[in-house]
Amino acid sequence: MKTFTLSVTFAVALSLLFSCKPKPKIEVLETDYRNKSGITVEGVPVDIEMPLSVHGMFHIDSLNIVLTEDPRGYVFVYSDSWELLDIFAHKGRARNEFLDYPSWNSGQIFKGADDHILLPLSDRRARSIKLMDITESLASHRAVITDSRYFEFDDLTTIEEDNQYITLASSFTFLYLDDNIHHTVETTEADFYDILHDPIEYRIRYDTAFIEKPGILTDMERLVGPNRQSKFIRSHYRHPKRNLIIELFMYNDYIAFLDLDNNKSFFVHQKDAITFDQEIETKVIEQDGDSFKVPAFLKFNGAVLTDSFFMASYYDVTLDQTDVKPQLLFFDWDGNFIKSVRLSKATNYNVYDPKTKTLYGIDRHSEDEPLISFDLSSIIDW
Repeated sequence: MKTFTLSVTFAVALSLLFSCKPKPKIEVLETDYRNKSGITVEGVPVDIEMPLSVHGMFHIDSLNIVLTEDPRGYVFVYSDSWELLDIFAHKGRARNEFLDYPSWNSGQIFKGADDHILLPLSDRRARSIKLMDITESLASHRAVITDSRYFEFDDLTTIEEDNQYITLASSFTFLYLDDNIHHTVETTEADFYDILHDPIEYRIRYDTAFIEKPGILTDMERLVGPNRQSKFIRSHYRHPKRNLIIELFMYNDYIAFLDLDNNKSFFVHQKDAITFDQEIETKVIEQDGDSFKVPAFLKFNGAVLTDSFFMASYYDVTLDQTDVKPQLLFFDWDGNFIKSVRLSKATNYNVYDPKTKTLYGIDRHSEDEPLISFDLSSIIDW
């Protein structure tokens, strides 16, 4: 009888040990970056007619590249003074065309071995990723695609929830590792509401095969847990030259740093702000006779990257607040807060010209969605 009791006790202990896995110990740097902006930088409209429905912008060397839904073409290329140089990527089924307007892949653009400027673009309807050679396209006055690959999106899946069948579609964020469109880190999650039985998942793919992911990605998955919640929604960006990824949390005061080259991760967190273990503030909205809970406050919304530092747009305002003057926070790649300024108006798809130290963005709150410039030359003194 004693042996049986010991066996049962041992079995229970093992069960508890493996069923109650502790959360990973990821370093959190408590930082005070909120409301440190003593200077407001005024935005100045740029005298240029922008293409229709801009949904992404890049700056590299002396070029500004704009992704649009314009029927004249999906890729507009400008000089650094915003003189239009050419228009590429029309709608169609050819190798150098797109079935639908291409996505902008978190601002990734890079140079190849021959110093040509390369822009990866996703054509979701064609389930393909195409690598556009911007340098060669400008020289030949036509879109030049140097590489492409078919992307195997996950099929739709159906789950049963409270005797109801719900279809889940997968949504992806792609980040290209080692400046190679065949080597990606991907984040998958559900599109529909907060129903998700599998955790948010990182995957690393080389060509069509998934390869072993570093432990820091597994740790992040365990931290996020089995439910997709608003406090975990974030945007991803990769360092211009390294496999170092930052994640800006839209409704929480966190920035995650994922260094895939060194298998290291840590967080920057606003001191005394809500943590992952706490619930974010929500509000109830009515839509088509149904009630939904949505986050009450917007925190981070976009970043601009350079080799030595990045700028994060920080709001800390209610989602329905108008005439917002966001803060622009400056961090180095070790997570140290440098300084911040306030911008006179909110802009989207921001890009930065390091030669003139000018930030550009689209004012989507104005009817004609003008291009706005912010002179940061007196702010960035390093």
